[in-house]
Amino acid sequence: MGTKLVNLETLDPADLQKLETAGISHTDELFARAAGKAERVVLAGRTGIALPVLDQFVGVADLMRIAGIGEPHALLLAALEIPTAAALSACEAAVLIKQMRRKNVEILVVRGMPPESTVARWVEDARKLPPGAEI
Repeated sequence: MGTKLVNLETLDPADLQKLETAGISHTDELFARAAGKAERVVLAGRTGIALPVLDQFVGVADLMRIAGIGEPHALLLAALEIPTAAALSACEAAVLIKQMRRKNVEILVVRGMPPESTVARWVEDARKLPPGAEI
């Protein structure tokens, strides 16, 4: 069913309320209703949430379709310009984990870094997912 939006730490409470008013309370619902760019433009107009904010959280929802990727890891990947599962599927795990470690030293978003084997599984899982968000 996805993660409840109320459990996402970086989602502004006002934006959370706007999404809930629009009938969106889980990451899966957000992804289903706003994966396409045109859908996000419509949702931004209906809710008053800035399009870049919606883009970020749809990317987070897309990445969170992969088991083991939570909000902090999704945000770290986005900071590495890997905002979607499709972008993750093109990565090499050994290189990616090194980039993640370096970037996390800069932005301190993840408390514990996963082992390379976990990142390799994320990449493989991303390759198996159906098409995701258009960011």
